[in-house]
Amino acid sequence: MLFIKVENLSMKVYTNADYVVSIIDRRSITGYFLFLGGNLVTWRSKKQNVVARSSVEEKFKGMAQGVFEL
Repeated sequence: MLFIKVENLSMKVYTNADYVVSIIDRRSITGYFLFLGGNLVTWRSKKQNVVARSSVEEKFKGMAQGVFEL
């Protein structure tokens, strides 16, 4: 693993979610990327366990997973 040396060490988390991707079971997929000083440290993509009632609920679940990892 190669890390880039930076003067200002910052942590950034990006989240994304796709609402009702699977037409078979109507579940959404969420994911997040965690960067430390511009270096990718961890990432994850997962199909949600339950069906979201709205795109807002599904986006919130994705953000919650990213913040939990942070």
